[in-house]
Amino acid sequence: MGSGDYDVNIEGTIHSWDKATISVPEIRELGGFPAGNPVVAINLADKSETPLPEDAVHEVLKHDDGRPLVKKMCFKRG
Repeated sequence: MGSGDYDVNIEGTIHSWDKATISVPEIRELGGFPAGNPVVAINLADKSETPLPEDAVHEVLKHDDGRPLVKKMCFKRG
């Protein structure tokens, strides 16, 4: 993983992703979180935090060459 058209923000690091969605286990793997570690979604517009259930799937932002990434959502360890 890591050479795709999408960007995922995990704890302030932008990771390249190859699918339009990402699951909680995939967020954990991409971010290097320990297995079973809770994952929290952060809405960067209002700073609200939402703990994610294990079966949650999120849409991720498509990367547009030459345009800055608009950060709307990021993920962190819970």
